[in-house]
Amino acid sequence: MQIDRRSVLAGTLFGLLTAFGPWFQGLSFTAAALFSLGLLLTYASIGLLVAVLPSFSPQFLSGALWGFLYSVPGAFFTAVPYPLTADAPAYYREFVGGGPRALLLTLLFGALAGALAGFCRKSRP
Repeated sequence: MQIDRRSVLAGTLFGLLTAFGPWFQGLSFTAAALFSLGLLLTYASIGLLVAVLPSFSPQFLSGALWGFLYSVPGAFFTAVPYPLTADAPAYYREFVGGGPRALLLTLLFGALAGALAGFCRKSRP
């Protein structure tokens, strides 16, 4: 099995871009680092999935489908609110508040990462 490096790199790049966000939200160094690492690994793994799973034409659409499907469990997890301490930063409150907005954003970002990885995927003969 051959892994398309361009798709993995595209997913990693998407993860790096989204990983900048936590650093500017007033989080502690450890919290920002862990949150950023989670985002990077999530989107890099979507790029890896797009690289190894079958695709159809147009490839960005198949990538978006794989990214969307990969994000479904996380979307349901973010849709359910869970309690935080009173001094938790607002950035965390955005993600743990739950509801349809959190669910849709999780699915959207997974699909976007997959679409980018699919767009960068080499066509196989």
